[in-house]
Amino acid sequence: MSTAEADLETEVRRLRIRIIGLNPRQLAEAGPNSPATDAGTMSRRGTITEALAQFSSIGSDGRSVPDLGDQSLADQVVVLIEDGMASTKALPEESRQERLEALLETAIRLRRELA
Repeated sequence: MSTAEADLETEVRRLRIRIIGLNPRQLAEAGPNSPATDAGTMSRRGTITEALAQFSSIGSDGRSVPDLGDQSLADQVVVLIEDGMASTKALPEESRQERLEALLETAIRLRRELA
């Protein structure tokens, strides 16, 4: 297992715990590190939704991610990261590392923005 894979597995655990720990009010609020948009600061829910699209773009050919509600957000994040990791198995080593690093960077950014 590469360092990026091990780091991604750690981020998956951290994200699952962080997202599950958010109640509906907290999901609707902007976090202190939430990204700013033209309409104001993005809610945590919006931040997660945006990250889901990024994970799909990186590892799942950009397929649309359905809105399954707040109770499924953590599971969707985990599944998309794990699908992205699985999609690297058949890639040449350089491409594989690039994809793993892109997934890792997105996961770390999401965790920090949810703080």
